[in-house]
Amino acid sequence: MAAIRILPTQLVNKIAAGECIERPASVVKELVENSLDAGADRIEVGVEQGGTKLIRIVDNGGGIEPEQIPMAVQPHATSKITDENDLYAIGTMGFRGEALASIASVSLVRIASVTPGAVSGGEVEVIEGQPSAVRPYAGSPGTVIEIQNLFHNTPARRKFLKTSATEFGHVQEQVIRTALTFPRVAVRLDHNGRNVLELPAAEDPRDRIRDVFGPEIADGLLQVFHQDNTFTLQAYVCRPENSKPSNRWQYFFVNRRPIRDRYIAHALREAYRGLLTGDRQPVAFIFLDIDPAFVDVNVHPTKSEVRFSDSGQIHSLILGTIRDRFLSADLSARLTDEKPETEAESEETPTANADPKREELKQSVTRALADYLRTASVAQPSLNFEVPRAVARSMPTPRPAALRPGPTQPTAPPEPPCPAARQPNDAPQVQPALQIHNAYLVAETPEGFMIIDQHALHERVLYQQLKEHLQAGPIPRQRLLVPHVVNLTARQMAQIEAIRGSLEDAGIEVQPFGPRSVAVHSLPMLTDHVDASQLLEDLLQRLEDQVGPASTDPIEHVIESLACKAAVKAGDPLSPEEIQSLLEYRRKIDMISTCPHGRPTALRMTLDELKKKFKRT
Repeated sequence: MAAIRILPTQLVNKIAAGECIERPASVVKELVENSLDAGADRIEVGVEQGGTKLIRIVDNGGGIEPEQIPMAVQPHATSKITDENDLYAIGTMGFRGEALASIASVSLVRIASVTPGAVSGGEVEVIEGQPSAVRPYAGSPGTVIEIQNLFHNTPARRKFLKTSATEFGHVQEQVIRTALTFPRVAVRLDHNGRNVLELPAAEDPRDRIRDVFGPEIADGLLQVFHQDNTFTLQAYVCRPENSKPSNRWQYFFVNRRPIRDRYIAHALREAYRGLLTGDRQPVAFIFLDIDPAFVDVNVHPTKSEVRFSDSGQIHSLILGTIRDRFLSADLSARLTDEKPETEAESEETPTANADPKREELKQSVTRALADYLRTASVAQPSLNFEVPRAVARSMPTPRPAALRPGPTQPTAPPEPPCPAARQPNDAPQVQPALQIHNAYLVAETPEGFMIIDQHALHERVLYQQLKEHLQAGPIPRQRLLVPHVVNLTARQMAQIEAIRGSLEDAGIEVQPFGPRSVAVHSLPMLTDHVDASQLLEDLLQRLEDQVGPASTDPIEHVIESLACKAAVKAGDPLSPEEIQSLLEYRRKIDMISTCPHGRPTALRMTLDELKKKFKRT
């Protein structure tokens, strides 16, 4: 066994850096928390190349005395705790005293600070963990910290960093998480000299949510509040119709600290049980203030997890409070674009001079929509036909738009195959089918009958057509008369930037439209009436759920999402001509037995099996 020895301080600091400094966003988190603990009410964050080249934090907090600046980068140096008892009642964002020392061990650091009322302050440069002599510094009260060339002396860590766009996405997400819980602190974020985020100070957390995510999210939230001798719970949760396909829109805070916690997450899901389908997640901002003696924030190096003394009590508090709020709210989907009811507003009362005909029309449309939603599997119809049904009742029924001949197909409708012929994919001949429940097609086969899932079949057909177009070159596109603007999170913006080339090949033209939104200028020719927002949300969720590093080419996810969104849905009525057209394509497509996700497109039953079911054998 090798001899036991004490590790050098620099190596100890690098080990500590490996625990709490994972990427540039980790550095931003630690330094911004220091600024908050210093009492700053304005914080400016500037990064270059996603934070790998430069991170600059400027605040107007209490500052550091010149003679104490060199001490700030020493291991376990902190002003936030003094003895062991302080560990059981943490009231600050940071307290370990490891952050600056760890950061200084893997980067070049400059610290300049002036305390309020002082004529001048001090400035120190730290190289390889060693601080220089203190130099005089003239500046505004507060602290400036610059971090250059992160991980320059630990190439093994640096090679695991992602692209600048991805790393900046993490930085922006970290700044947003911190800003949400300190609405009274003005926050600015720049990237490569360009302003990306400017959040003015706000009194109400909902105003900060609006500044970050826009009025569409903020105005659709219900406020939840509970207070007793131990807890103060303030939350903002969405109505069911405003849910999202992932939990990326869920933010949990305990004593103003952004955290991840499975008990809170489970309580939130349970509160929405029966209100959301399994593939939807609520939007939620949950702020919990608790006596520090009842929560341990020292269980994770990055302080992103906590341990409650009574997790069951926290779970019951959140679940019960949100459920009680739902019982007092009208959660039915709204037909019009009217603003949702606010906390102070009561149910709207029709005015005396309301137009009776208009009210009657509104009620009839509401009933029709309710009838549709009871049978459809999606909240909005997306039939992909050449002409909307509402305006084409007297016109010949067209075939599904996505089944129209493409560049590699003849322009004339395909001739009906010979009844005795067998297609290469060995699909049996089928007779004209009957549509049931506007979702399934029942067709007779020589052996018995077949039940076809119209959405799964159309999705497979579209997927194969898109792949054929892609093999010949970029998929033909059609420009939208009005670009569709889609709001995204910082992480989603980075994902879109990373796959923009694949989107272009698939016929989707996406351009940045502000710091947290993109504009969709074109869609593939084969996918009429696709909702761009739903398309991008579905695509980004597929990428997020991808197993393993780059297990699937992004273009595969793109065309899968396109096929899914453009295909006819359960609940879409089809004419006999449309049904026949779909069945004709079924005999020409490879891998027709399943949709691109592996779900079966049809179920078969032979006459012998049918006889057994009716006890005829």
